[in-house]
Amino acid sequence: MVGIGRSDIRAIGHWISGMGAGARLLVAAGLTLLVALALWAMMSRQADARLVKVDPDDAPVQADIMREGVERGRGLFKSLCAGCHGPQGQGRYTLGAANLTDKDWLYGQGHVSDIETVVLYGVRAPNARTWKLADMPAYAKPTPYAREPSIKPQQPGDIKDVMQFLRSLRGLPADAEAATRGAAIYSDKGGCYDCHARDARGDDAIGAPNLTDSVWLYGDGAEKSIYDSIASGRAGVMPAWFDRLSPAQIRAVSLYVYSLSHGSAQPLPSLP
Repeated sequence: MVGIGRSDIRAIGHWISGMGAGARLLVAAGLTLLVALALWAMMSRQADARLVKVDPDDAPVQADIMREGVERGRGLFKSLCAGCHGPQGQGRYTLGAANLTDKDWLYGQGHVSDIETVVLYGVRAPNARTWKLADMPAYAKPTPYAREPSIKPQQPGDIKDVMQFLRSLRGLPADAEAATRGAAIYSDKGGCYDCHARDARGDDAIGAPNLTDSVWLYGDGAEKSIYDSIASGRAGVMPAWFDRLSPAQIRAVSLYVYSLSHGSAQPLPSLP
């Protein structure tokens, strides 16, 4: 790189002094703008460094880091995520877009590092590190699950029996005989236990939801929406952002998402 010497600076000074007053003002304004842009770029780099050098799971206890991350992440969330998850992060049950204001997590346990992993690599997204270990089989189809041909289809009555079993797990009124049949299907030929666990509390390592609570990813928990999920299957997709956002932006939006479930006592109801 060619440097600028004192003689060059003197020459520039002479050049400027030879200008008219109006031209000098324009040059001064331009130089001021360049200095301001350079300062802004330097401050942005420093802010990025502050965000990414902190262990993600330590960030929530560092008030200054959390405040900075949440402020930066809010705008990113509104422009990139709110279309599916809702403007306040309350989710959309017709899309299977999770409610981010509660503490019920499909993947991981809701730590910032868990959220960041999902933001980075997505769910069933086209990259090797995405979450795609399992889908919900479509039990009303002749081949419910192409990745596991041993899983057999179920009759409508079988699906309704499993629904009664799920109602009983939640302490809701249920047909006892149907629930007993449904429990047998769940634990044997249906293969439901393999993802949702024997106690039906799910498995956050593969994104299998807890079936014993009142939180629903798809639908509003009514019998029709549960039947549709069992009969037709589910395999929602979330995009990966690792190749579209910087590390600091990934950290910021992850901190904002974390804040949604830690800033109020009651989660917001999901949108349809």
